[in-house]
Formats: sequence, structure tokens, C-alpha cells
Amino acid sequence: MWRNGIELLSDTQFNMVFNHGALGDVICSLPAAVHARRTHGDALTIRLWVPPWQMELIDHLMKPYGKFEIRDFTDFPMKKVEREGWGMGPVAINQMPFNTHTRNRVHMVDYAFGCLLDARPENMAERSYPTKAPLGKSPVHAPYVVFPVGATSENKLFKAHVMGPVIEWALDNDCTPVLVGTKTSHTHTQIGDDVSTKPIDIIDEVDKLPKALFDECVDLREKTTLLGLRDVLGHADAVVGVDGGTLHLAGTTDTCIIYALGTTLPKHRYIARRGNPNHKIRYVGPRDLECAGCQSNMTLMFHHDFRHCVYKDSLCMDKLHPEDFINGLKELFKEYPHAE
Repeated sequence: MWRNGIELLSDTQFNMVFNHGALGDVICSLPAAVHARRTHGDALTIRLWVPPWQMELIDHLMKPYGKFEIRDFTDFPMKKVEREGWGMGPVAINQMPFNTHTRNRVHMVDYAFGCLLDARPENMAERSYPTKAPLGKSPVHAPYVVFPVGATSENKLFKAHVMGPVIEWALDNDCTPVLVGTKTSHTHTQIGDDVSTKPIDIIDEVDKLPKALFDECVDLREKTTLLGLRDVLGHADAVVGVDGGTLHLAGTTDTCIIYALGTTLPKHRYIARRGNPNHKIRYVGPRDLECAGCQSNMTLMFHHDFRHCVYKDSLCMDKLHPEDFINGLKELFKEYPHAE
């Protein structure tokens, strides 16, 4: 609020803590930070406390949107008693205590707005991912299609029998397939009954691809920083994969995306860019599966994180069809031809 050209501020400092270090969740929190910066003058210092492995990326993504202080969230005093007298202003965290609030039927951008700003976005422009940061060079010569192959759970796994025909189609259309991913997530979570937290193992089915097909791919797994990965994604003709952090990172670029979802529905997990949830994107879901979109449809699944299938078969990933990915690519390539 302003009066006589002066902003009304109860505090001149504000801290946003991105406590959940998963890349997709952090990127979904950035629109709230952009909104805060747009609606407040420079008299308000805004600090973003982010995972140390994401600091370079977040600093780069946010520079076009104004002044932010990017801090290492491992240095943040999480206990309120530790912040008594610290003099750095109020704190908002992009995570609520477990079972306080369900994320099942809430878009993660809206969830972050609620946690960080005690508000909700009013339109798609406010929900849009930050896309203005420039791209560096890509180590791969165009044209190429990127396939993020890793998953943190079976119900987000890009199966080889689904991925293989899409890779073949890319090759038939003069696009080099590029595989990206990592073996271990920086994000820690509780594993099983062990109360301690451990890094999440990343799984993929690359070893199930025919060797002749794999040999035609450029394998960049474990070979890029997050910022470098964004460059690879941003220069691609398309990014094709299942819901995960790399797809959300692609959402910070203007690249075409084929975005497959199994446990959620597009209305709750769309990627909005430039005020449009359908900008250069096609959504793919399982065929003929009644339980598809379980996280979007369930209302009373307490203490269930949806990382593990209730039926223990993750059938939604087997029910994805290569033809749906390929048809999406055909539509996008027709609308957005390869750059010469």
C-alpha cells in the first residue's frame, strides 16, 4: 500500500525460506517471490533462502525480476527461538506442518503463495514461471530433443517401452535424443520406518533401452550443473518427460514441452508461462486407467505422500502411450518448426 508516494511497510526486511529442496517445488515457489518484488519497492529487502546446490540457478533466474538476496538455507536458523533478536525481519516458509494442509487439489504455485504471502495468485500471469533469464550456450548442436529419464519414485518413472519409440521418432525426424538426469537427489526425505532423513535415490530405465538406440543418444547424465542443464533445455526443440524437477526447470525457458502426468491432473500441475498454462506445452496422461490422477482426485488420503502407489504397481506409468507423446511433438513441431 502507498500514500503520497511512500510505501507503507511494517518491516523493511522479509525472508522466504524454500525449506523443501525439491527442484520442482522450489521453482513453483518463485512466482510468489516475483509477485512480492513487483508489488514492493526497494525499501523492502527480500531474502530467498534456497538449497545451496540451487543458489547459482535461482540467482540467475531471479535477476531479471529485481533485487533479491540469495542465501544458503542450511545457514537459516529454523527454530524460532534461534531467531529471537536476530534483526532480519519476519519469515515465511514454503511448507506447512504435515497434515495441516493438503496439496492434493491445490496447484503448487498457489500452495507457495499461501505459505509465503498468505495470499493466492489472481490470474495466470501471477502463476507463471520466471522465464526472462537469458540462456548460455548448449553443448549439443541443434536440432535435438531432451529426455529427462530419472525419477524419485516408480509412479514418475519414464518407462523404456514408452520412451524408446519416442526416441526413435526423434531420430527419424533428424533430432538428436539427449538424455539428462542424475543418480541421487540432493533432497532428503524419510525412507521407510527410519526416522532419519536420507538422500532420495534416482531411478531410470535407460539400461532397458536397446543398445543400438542408446548409442544414438547423447548421454548428459551427471554431466551438467543445474544452470547448465537449463541451457541444454532452453536450446532444445522439445523436452519430453514425466512430471519432475527437470520438466519444471524447462518451464523457466520458452522450449516446447511434452509433460506426462500419472498421479496428478494438468489442472493441478500445469506449467504456466507468459500467462498461459498451454504455452508450447502438451499434457499426456495414462489411457484407460480409472485411478489415474489419484493425487488430484483423492480427498481423504491422510499421511500419504503419493510417492508410492496405493496399489503398489504404478500402473499409470505403464499406461502411458508413446503415440500420445509423438502426436504432441507433431503438433508442437508443426506450430513451432525447427529453427534454421
